[in-house]
Amino acid sequence: MKKGALPLLIRLFAITLLILMSLPAAAQEPVEDMPPPARCINLGNMLEAPNEGAWGLRVREEWLQMIADAGFDSVRIPISWTTHSDPQPPYTIDEAFFERIDEVIGWALDANLQAIINIHHFNEIMTSPEANRERLLALWRQIAERYQDYPDALIFEALNEPNSELSTQIWNDYQLDVLDVIRQSNPERRIVIGAGNWNSLWEIYKLELPEDRDNLIVTFHNYAPFEFTHQGADWVNGSDAWPGRKWPEESDESSMENDLRLAGGLQEQLGVPLLMGEFGAYSKADLDSRVRFTRAMVENAEANGIGWCYWEFASGFGIYNPNTRQFNELYTALIP
Repeated sequence: MKKGALPLLIRLFAITLLILMSLPAAAQEPVEDMPPPARCINLGNMLEAPNEGAWGLRVREEWLQMIADAGFDSVRIPISWTTHSDPQPPYTIDEAFFERIDEVIGWALDANLQAIINIHHFNEIMTSPEANRERLLALWRQIAERYQDYPDALIFEALNEPNSELSTQIWNDYQLDVLDVIRQSNPERRIVIGAGNWNSLWEIYKLELPEDRDNLIVTFHNYAPFEFTHQGADWVNGSDAWPGRKWPEESDESSMENDLRLAGGLQEQLGVPLLMGEFGAYSKADLDSRVRFTRAMVENAEANGIGWCYWEFASGFGIYNPNTRQFNELYTALIP
């Protein structure tokens, strides 16, 4: 090196450092990740029916923009893939059904909504987990590859409400397998995972998360007190004895506060966002109680930094009447 070359290099380095320090802060900071869903609505009783329309509703394009304009940032789209795929290997998903899902996701993204798609009503895996493990992975392999080039606003959810024989202990292994399958084609995709016993908050303690927790969201569902939220629900045994249950009664408010405070603490402990992926009260309860319950649930979730996704848009728990094309009071309980 020539005499004097080192001092010159030092001066050049100093000048370069000064220039970099003088750049606007935005040029030095990484782009922030897309925030997790905060105010979300489920498109329930639509695509998770055995066939869309069988439960009275089909997704309408105008609803997605309406939902965005109403102040929601996300939609959760429950989907019954098993009734639209071959029950035998290689478990091929019907192309026409895939194209319908493409269309609905497109409507959501065009409305600048985040869209969560899941596997819903996979009843066979709940009663016979081992016999249906490969089917679950095959479905996710097809879904993940289909949507690998979609924007980050599309989010995958591994499985709705593991229950019965699919315990949290068994589901821990299966869920990690699902993550591996998805990550092969979607290494940065955000994925929602949850625990057993119907996505119970109390089962999250048993949940095993991978070491790499980037782009993970943990979900739980919250329908407590069940005798209030499901009174008169004809799919629930014994619910015909519950009509007339009001909210709040006795310790309802303190129990809700404690549960969501616990969820907030779990979120910090796990180091991943939590999403209350379902909550709501069925229409057989009186509307005033439903409004009080819904508003209290939202206030407590938001106070503890928990995103929420109300069940659901336009059916028995709904906030919107598709016949009158009007929102009801539950909407203003969610978003005042």
